[in-house]
Amino acid sequence: MAKKTYSKSLTYAIKDGIYFAIMGGAGESYISAFAIFMKLSNSQIGLLASIPQLLGAFMQLLSVSLLNRLKNRMPIILYGVAAQALSWIPLLLLPLIFKQYASLLLIISVTAYYIFGNLSTPPWNSLMGDIVPESNRGAYFGYRNRIMSIYSLGAIVIGGLLLHGTEKAGNPWIGFSVIFVAAMIARLLSAYSLSKMENPYYHVDDKDDFSLFEFFAGFRHSTFVRFVIYTGLMHFSVMLAGPFFAVYMLRDLKFSYLQFMIAVSVVVLAQYFTLHNWGKFGDRFGNRKVLEITGFTLPIVPVLWLFTDNFYFILVIQMIAGLTWAGFNLSMANFIYDAIPSPRLAKCVAIFNIVNACGIFLGGIIGGWLSGYLPGSIVIFDISINIISNLQWLFLLSGISRLIMSLIFVPTLKEIREVEAITYKELIIRVSSIRPLSGLKFDLFTGRDKKNGRNSDE
Repeated sequence: MAKKTYSKSLTYAIKDGIYFAIMGGAGESYISAFAIFMKLSNSQIGLLASIPQLLGAFMQLLSVSLLNRLKNRMPIILYGVAAQALSWIPLLLLPLIFKQYASLLLIISVTAYYIFGNLSTPPWNSLMGDIVPESNRGAYFGYRNRIMSIYSLGAIVIGGLLLHGTEKAGNPWIGFSVIFVAAMIARLLSAYSLSKMENPYYHVDDKDDFSLFEFFAGFRHSTFVRFVIYTGLMHFSVMLAGPFFAVYMLRDLKFSYLQFMIAVSVVVLAQYFTLHNWGKFGDRFGNRKVLEITGFTLPIVPVLWLFTDNFYFILVIQMIAGLTWAGFNLSMANFIYDAIPSPRLAKCVAIFNIVNACGIFLGGIIGGWLSGYLPGSIVIFDISINIISNLQWLFLLSGISRLIMSLIFVPTLKEIREVEAITYKELIIRVSSIRPLSGLKFDLFTGRDKKNGRNSDE
């Protein structure tokens, strides 16, 4: 009976993921574009990308405290998700109604969005840790993320086409209104799907609780603590430039909303066609190996932006980014499930997200501050070198910082569970076979192999 119940819950978890992906594609993907539409400066966009995630992450400590007191995950999950859905209303309306305070109101509204979303995160991760079989986590989450990617892509494409059309008509605010309302409805449907999931009894002992000091005191002896610090510093490195790629495309390269949509969609499409392979690779050879591969590929991605302003080459860069981030994010999540037992999972996830949010906050703040001082040209031996935008310095800085973090921390990480060994020669062959186009043999919406009808995660 329990197996049948959890099977249904895993199906509803995929439905929740679909609606969450639609919200992200139609909503989150265009918050930066909305900020540019509202004429926020580079530094204000840096604040928008950093402050909400930092404050939202600290909400997770309150969430864990509530969870340990109530010992019931579902109410916290549902209230958080429903409130996050409703936060799209002030996010859309307040900056449009009070335009003179648009930047402040947009930051406050996005902060509320992240706070409510983060309220549900620790209990949701704890719930999934209980109902997803350990032996099948890579395949399940890879499959779930692939399905989410295609729906996210659809929402991004529809949202971009809508913004492109309304911009041509001279009323882009109508486009933003429609896609943000759609994001709200999708998240409410996500809450409904979550409400249909089984809610196993949550048990936690006093010995499973610990302070932040106790957690970080284990740095020298704990692979997981080093992993958390590594991902936090990697997110810091990413966010030095992360908030400004949209600014660079829309403001400096003068991309249309249609071109912006295509550039964002390519990332999602590349993730979709590679998540399955990354998941199977991680299950077999370990999530640490995936982190190693992707951790040393991510530094290359922002540096490539220095060499071109050509739209089609940028799409190639975005494809590389999507392939790499698919593996990094999936292995990062699965590494947590491998390393942490269920009673400690909610608290450890909260600390993990707080550390990453601190990295995001500092990276966004420093990147926004630097954008106001970095030069648009340099002079070397009386030769003036002009660049398209001073934001390109941030891309270079981000790439160097990513490389340094991976060089320092990746060698210190150890695989948590027993996995197959693999030589570097075999590794090169297998990774080279993870190509976005190889996923075309899978049906886009069912994830089934068209040749023999087998489920793609089998």
